[in-house]
Amino acid sequence: MEVTGYKLIQTKTQWDKVMKKGDFTMKRLICALLSVLMVGSLAACGSSDDKSGSEGGGQTGETKTFNWLTVRNEDSPARKAQESSIKEYIEKEGANVEVKYEVITDRPSYYQKVKILASSNELPHLFDAEGDTLTQEIAETGVLMEVDDIYKDLDYDRMLNIGLNYGRLDNGKNYCLAWENNLEYFWYHKDLFEQAGVTKTPETFDELMEVCQTLKEADITPIAVWGNEAWPLLRWMAFIPFRLQGNDYIESLKVGDAKMSDPVGIQAAEFFQEMAENYFMPGWSTASASDAREAFFNGSTAIFYIGSWEVPNFTGEDRELKDDYAYFYMPTVDGAINGQTDMWSHAGTGTAVTKKAYEDQDFKDMLKYLLNAYPEKAFYDENLYPAMTFDTTLGEMSEFDKAFLADSEALTSYGYCWDVRMDAATTEVVTKEIVNLGMGAITPEQFAEKVDAAVAENAPKYFNK
Repeated sequence: MEVTGYKLIQTKTQWDKVMKKGDFTMKRLICALLSVLMVGSLAACGSSDDKSGSEGGGQTGETKTFNWLTVRNEDSPARKAQESSIKEYIEKEGANVEVKYEVITDRPSYYQKVKILASSNELPHLFDAEGDTLTQEIAETGVLMEVDDIYKDLDYDRMLNIGLNYGRLDNGKNYCLAWENNLEYFWYHKDLFEQAGVTKTPETFDELMEVCQTLKEADITPIAVWGNEAWPLLRWMAFIPFRLQGNDYIESLKVGDAKMSDPVGIQAAEFFQEMAENYFMPGWSTASASDAREAFFNGSTAIFYIGSWEVPNFTGEDRELKDDYAYFYMPTVDGAINGQTDMWSHAGTGTAVTKKAYEDQDFKDMLKYLLNAYPEKAFYDENLYPAMTFDTTLGEMSEFDKAFLADSEALTSYGYCWDVRMDAATTEVVTKEIVNLGMGAITPEQFAEKVDAAVAENAPKYFNK
């Protein structure tokens, strides 16, 4: 066996022969032995480094694990499309990788977990995120990838405008991979409307309240909604300001240039309180999303305001609406500055990628496959509208599909999510006080005073005001 030009001295006989040779000095012997020892040492170190650097994957043949903290449960259409795409990648490419999910569906608990992990520098490879101030705070520590850089690096150009820009922060940067192309409608049971004698869907918010009163008088609970998260309640608060001022109101409110105590803010608070006290389902203040879904789909409530991620529950195998379900658009008010199809549209909860994860080539390969396989799986397998372009020739488009895509194309503006646009500290205050407002514990004026005080205290820390 040869080692760096020297033969190994393996036996005593060989040693004696060597020592008798006058041209082999002790110095050269020592050099030979040192060379052998150094090569063995380097080989051992190299083997150890290769194993640790692969984190159990690579040349060892062991599976490399990537961790994903998510708010999506296993029945989520987006989650199912993500998982099936990754499974296909592993099977087709023979990739020695796996993704382990940690699921926390309660959003306050989820965001608290993210904060803890971020503060201890223990964020997973992927975690669900919004374009909010929490994501901005984490990004400022330098641990997250900008998704614009990811798309460029992966030569990925399939994102729709909503996917490219929904999660974008005030500073123009975006740290959220997008998955969904959502529109939000008012869904209703046709048979319950008929039972109550409602013959026309509401076009204004005054008409909506009239419909709700008619349903209530027929002993039908008008509205399914849940209050253990901020966003469903804040939608109801935001409807009228969006119709009257577009997104200018929330963009000014979040930094204190507008006030909740302004006339439009008081009008919004009064509308929310009237709806909550009179027409929301019993127990709404502590209800979960599952509670609200059950209340609507079991037929005990008539109206459910929800996004198109819920479409699989409204449609059959042919992708057409089931017989009992229909929908109407967000109502309007006198003086509205936008149209019927200007509504809440968004890319759903996004996903942040850590720089540490993206440095791994196996991760990058998996992510690229996921982004390319996901759109068709989301649409055709899960009945979910993806935030990317997809091949429309792979199956039949239902009449509802065509109507949805037409609405999406007709969108000229979409409502901003208040819980995403406001700073995290103010959102905590609003989340608490909007429940108190809806239960009648405080007046619209008191609610406005608390919101304005929270903005004055917190906005300068987040928005450089």
